Amino acid sequence: MSKPNKHKQPHKPVHYGKKSQQSPPKPVATKPTPTPEQATVQCVVDGKATLVFNATDTLFFRESRPMEALGEAQSVFPPPVRTLAGAVRTLIGEHFQVQWHEFDQKKGEHPLAAHIGFGESLGNLRFQGSWLACNGERLYPAPLHLMRKGEKLFQLTLDANTVRCDWGENVRLPKLPDGDEPKGSKPLENTWLTEAGLEAVLAGENPSLEKSTKEKPDIKTQVYFADDLFEKESRLGIARDNATRSVQKGLLYQTQHIRPNTDLSIELDVEGLPDDMPTQAMIRLGGEGRTASLRVKPADNTFPTASISGTKFALYLLTPLYGSPCLDFHRKKCKPTVWQGTLNGIALTLHGAITGKVQRVGGWDMAANKPRPVKSLVPAGSVFFCSVDNGDIQAAIDALHNQHIGDFTEYGYGHLAVGVWNDNEIQGNKA
Repeated sequence: MSKPNKHKQPHKPVHYGKKSQQSPPKPVATKPTPTPEQATVQCVVDGKATLVFNATDTLFFRESRPMEALGEAQSVFPPPVRTLAGAVRTLIGEHFQVQWHEFDQKKGEHPLAAHIGFGESLGNLRFQGSWLACNGERLYPAPLHLMRKGEKLFQLTLDANTVRCDWGENVRLPKLPDGDEPKGSKPLENTWLTEAGLEAVLAGENPSLEKSTKEKPDIKTQVYFADDLFEKESRLGIARDNATRSVQKGLLYQTQHIRPNTDLSIELDVEGLPDDMPTQAMIRLGGEGRTASLRVKPADNTFPTASISGTKFALYLLTPLYGSPCLDFHRKKCKPTVWQGTLNGIALTLHGAITGKVQRVGGWDMAANKPRPVKSLVPAGSVFFCSVDNGDIQAAIDALHNQHIGDFTEYGYGHLAVGVWNDNEIQGNKA
């Protein structure tokens, strides 16, 4: 039998209670050292740049429905712009080595508030997005008037025959083109278009459903479905008691995570960034502290356009709108029923609209330390069929195309594109 080691240190007791001293919080963002090539690239020009987010694993952006409700907590994707804005504001604060406790105490009087704002105010920051990008190519939400049946696309338009409904006495409702072929087609929900696909829609045409493959490398994909971009994963968890460091019996919950493909990223256009903005960072993004990489690249000012003649046009909503489905216009009792109002100084007549299910958004108000009231937004992809009252179509395009309407436009809400409205024309062609 071996002799006991006299020099062996006695075992220290393990304490499972609360620590006497609170460990310092982990930083929200870390700044990797940029490569020499990245250090020489001027990404932020005049305060403008595009931020690219890539998931390191899965992401979770919880819907507005409370966790206590029965069923699985779904994930919103693309993420709400407020989530991305919060990550950007935090990264800038970490870059300036701000003491968040001091920042919270001084509220809007802190010097950093001029850069990132406080509460609802964004300070110098302005956002556009959020957008998805596949292999660096930006994607836009597919308009909800596009209908699919097999390998063919059709476009809803407003029926010339009016009906009486809850919107008025003589309302033009959306209808499919005449004939048996369009029957049974379904909306393109959870679908995104490339710039070429959006250009086709703005021109009054249909995007192509053909996919780029190894056999057909020359074909450029114009339409991406959700299955092409990401997968949904269900996660099961159980509540825990932090005081006893044990689980709470029976308190199970289920969440739905998003696993983006490796070639899928999230983009956010930003104005008001500091010129010495870090070109790379690892951040926490969304719920459950999921991590993502952030990269800064120069802003791309290109945007799809279309040639429009006449006085009628279609307004395509590219981001959710803080407003009403009738654009807060007032109804005019006539035949057919129309709505009249002003957008960005342009007097318009709204003849009808195609909108999807309202998007419910909430979140946590960090400035007030309480839940943010849940609001109903008009979803991206909605289409509004309008005409210019004074006939100056070019003035309407200049005021509305690639512009914003509604509330909280500084966050990027209410982003519009102006396109052709083929009124009363039968549409439907092979994709």
